[in-house]
Amino acid sequence: MSAYDPAVRTRTLARIAGPYFLVIGVTLLTRQHLFATLLPEFMRQPGLVLVTGAFTLLVGLSLLSAHHHWTSPAAIFITLIGVAASLKGAWLMLAPEWGAEITNSFVTSPAAMIGAAAFELLIGAWLTFVGWVARKPA
Repeated sequence: MSAYDPAVRTRTLARIAGPYFLVIGVTLLTRQHLFATLLPEFMRQPGLVLVTGAFTLLVGLSLLSAHHHWTSPAAIFITLIGVAASLKGAWLMLAPEWGAEITNSFVTSPAAMIGAAAFELLIGAWLTFVGWVARKPA
């Protein structure tokens, strides 16, 4: 069994998170009109919100258990993704009404949607580069 290598773990998770964020960013840009109707309706379905929160919490906690170091900018960001997913999952399970209000105000603001899409695309491109293209650190 090989020793734990934080840099390899960061690259591996960047290979997953980078393309995921790219797809989310493109989806936010190209299907913005859909989110304005889809997400508020989704937030009115308590069962869906609860299950989504449970899976989001599980993903966040799994990410944190596999990756919890602060050795590079990419490592820090991946760890923060785990923290954010854990908090969001718990929030969806514990306070879905508050989430519905925030979701509605977010999806009805074109500037917020474009800003989120730009952020997702930038982070996605950077993490994809870190995971798939950048030279392995010596």
